[in-house]
Amino acid sequence: MKLPLLRSADLFDRPAQDDLLQIRNDLMTVYREISADDERLFPLRYARTVPRRPRPGRGIRASAPAAEEADATARTASAQAPVLLIPDGPDRASVLPYDVLRRNLAGRGLDVLMMEHRGVGLSRLDAAGDDLPAHAMTLREVIRDLLAVLDHARVPQVAVYGVGYGAYLAQALAVLHPERVHSLVLDSPLTSADDERIAQATLRALYWEGTNPATSTTASALRRLSRDGTVDAHRAGPILLAVHEHGGPSAVRDLVDLLALGRGQLTWNSVRQVLNQGWLQSTPYVMEYDLTARIAHTELGRGHHADGGPLDPLIISGEHTRAVPPFTGEVLDLHALAPAITAATLVIAGSQDLIAPPRIARDLAERIPGARLLEVPGAGHSMLDTRSQITQIAARWSACGTAHLLPERAAELAALPATPTDQALSRGLQIALAAERYSPWRLWVESAKAKREQAQVDPRARRTRHVKMD
Repeated sequence: MKLPLLRSADLFDRPAQDDLLQIRNDLMTVYREISADDERLFPLRYARTVPRRPRPGRGIRASAPAAEEADATARTASAQAPVLLIPDGPDRASVLPYDVLRRNLAGRGLDVLMMEHRGVGLSRLDAAGDDLPAHAMTLREVIRDLLAVLDHARVPQVAVYGVGYGAYLAQALAVLHPERVHSLVLDSPLTSADDERIAQATLRALYWEGTNPATSTTASALRRLSRDGTVDAHRAGPILLAVHEHGGPSAVRDLVDLLALGRGQLTWNSVRQVLNQGWLQSTPYVMEYDLTARIAHTELGRGHHADGGPLDPLIISGEHTRAVPPFTGEVLDLHALAPAITAATLVIAGSQDLIAPPRIARDLAERIPGARLLEVPGAGHSMLDTRSQITQIAARWSACGTAHLLPERAAELAALPATPTDQALSRGLQIALAAERYSPWRLWVESAKAKREQAQVDPRARRTRHVKMD
């Protein structure tokens, strides 16, 4: 059969969806009711990547008894449950952005499913080709979507790996339908609307109040820059959060130091512009805000705690609550429901995560009976997006029933490299700061160094650094 040709521009054309589905044999469609009160159908898409014969492992093999036990279990194919990956959201697509990750997991012998969040990407339109209506955008319908995918795929039980909002859905699935959940991995989890208050307080303590000795001088400099009008502290929170996520406290310190010297405004304004545009412009099949805003703000309370104070990281999100009905309370009280989770659970947190600070993961691990906590030193938000090798290991071990052993390997996991995308963002930030700090000659040196490091991202160059844990 001759396949239709698609130009790159066609990928962002909604009518090209059917052509895309014909080309790819890993994309599935299940027709769902738009809502409980609207029996019209819409095509809900999900990707399923079937397992291939596992490739021989490379790299360092640990000889610890725990590792030997996990490897023995992993070699028993019948012990592996299929894996359902649920990315962050609700505005993030899953089918196209995580192609490589699914193939890697399938190469390790896993059966992997990823559902497209309704209102995003290939699950945005109804059967007539129109956007899904506002009344269809609810958490309860999304949970029913998950069940519909499992039923359509004929998968009675799955190991669920959820990130952020995806971890929220994973908890709800485990509470409401425990018979469908083999095990849970909750990465940088969202647990309630009040999580944002914790994130807000953590950022301020770090960079405004200076209660952490490691950042007290940075906080003092920021307060001084605010007093003299160099920095608008009431709009600075999202910028500092973005710089912290991709460069850590050292990048924030460097940027603040440059501002104190009368430089750094180019980097500061560039980050601000990207953040502001991000809320105004969607990238089809990657990130789409408009339809899902009702879930994010009205049902999850995103931006509800924005107060406009110094370094408020919620200020942009808070401004966008005006476009949807107000938040009146959560549909599910996951704090109260978490003790009812019976599936074996691993909770993952990055030690430097300011979007979902580690305190949230620690509290969640205490609420779920028997849950284990893996805190990855030096990591930020979402292992799925920034440390995909950790995600692959955690998903594999969870499917085999051995994820409870991973906290003992935290140091080894922390040594695994960041994803190529995260490395590129980090290096881009470093170069931007260098451009305002150094002479053209030093900037050329920094750029050359970045190119050498980027060349090492090639998979063939990374093999020697891979830590074998499955």
